Amino acid sequence: MNSDFAGVIILPLQRSVEERMNMQEKILKSLDTEYSYRLARRMEDFRTNAVLGYRTAGSQAEFDTGEMIKAEMETLGLSDVRKDAVTVDGWEFKKAVLSFRDESGEMRKVQLGAYQTNFVTDGPEQFSLVFLGKGAEADYVGRDVRGKLVLVDVNQRDEWWINFPVYQAHLKGARALIAAQSGGYGEIDDEALNAQDIAGPEDAAAFSISRKDAAVLKTLLKTAGEIPVWLDADTRVKRNCTTYNITGCIPGRHPDRMVLLSAHYDSYFSGFQDDNSAVAMMLGIARAFLTVQYQPENTLLFCAMAAEEWGVADSNFDWSAGAYEEVFTAHPEWVGKAIANINFELPALAHGTRARIRSCYEYVRYLESCFTQNPKRNAKDTEPPPHKPPKEKR
Repeated sequence: MNSDFAGVIILPLQRSVEERMNMQEKILKSLDTEYSYRLARRMEDFRTNAVLGYRTAGSQAEFDTGEMIKAEMETLGLSDVRKDAVTVDGWEFKKAVLSFRDESGEMRKVQLGAYQTNFVTDGPEQFSLVFLGKGAEADYVGRDVRGKLVLVDVNQRDEWWINFPVYQAHLKGARALIAAQSGGYGEIDDEALNAQDIAGPEDAAAFSISRKDAAVLKTLLKTAGEIPVWLDADTRVKRNCTTYNITGCIPGRHPDRMVLLSAHYDSYFSGFQDDNSAVAMMLGIARAFLTVQYQPENTLLFCAMAAEEWGVADSNFDWSAGAYEEVFTAHPEWVGKAIANINFELPALAHGTRARIRSCYEYVRYLESCFTQNPKRNAKDTEPPPHKPPKEKR
């Protein structure tokens, strides 16, 4: 959802169309996309894994980011800025480096991604590695994988989620599974690593590897059957951690009614797209409202959520744990007061300037009326985005 639309939906319909459009124009002129961009990049400074990033549920990196967001809300001048403590399962992923000798005998080191499971070594530890296709039960027939690392291909969109082959390997006694994305998610580039939530026990260890690095290993395994590798890893799940949702508001004329604007600040990798840019856009909207000194009809509550990507171990329902705890534990009194929640997710569009909006059916007509009043938003995208950030170095 773009910031133009956010400006429309929270302007009171009791005012005339002209008044609303004039106020919207003032707000739009006060938006500073450079401010939001810089803030999104600043959030990348906090990371658990020095090489890959990661700012995960209950981690020190997530805590430090929350402190930065709280300070930013206070600097902007939001009212009643606070930290709401919520309980989630936490995950710290500090490293996962796989070493092996290639066909020339040279030692190679590759970075692995990780899933929310436990696996800690005391420096590089030697294992045997085997490749077992898609990791289905039939692939294990006649193979002893006890204490070994199992490499598999997985397509999480068209076949099954990562926890199925991981748990299969766990039941067969494997020490850990390493998954390469054969399609579905993470197929953007042969060197890309994948990161998703895992719905399974934390002792069923799992990592991800790029297709490029997996191809080298599969070539070696095609001849040898299994090969020695060394894994240096530190990934830990800790149950019942305290993390914090950060909130601030612009008081409205009707304090018993509020509109929530939300975005999550935990992330995989650098998190610029998912979801630094959304947090930064949300605060950019708050900044614009404060700049024009606009008092809304309904209180606007800005909420930076923790633990969206993952936050519950060994569960099928582990997304948005921070948001769930905010409503059901930290602020159950919000029920009945919130007339809408505008949640921002993945707004840094790579291609074009159009975004997707999803809503409950009760708001469909209202959303359509907002865009009818704002016809320029329906115009065909003919101009490139005004800001082109520099390419990230990896």
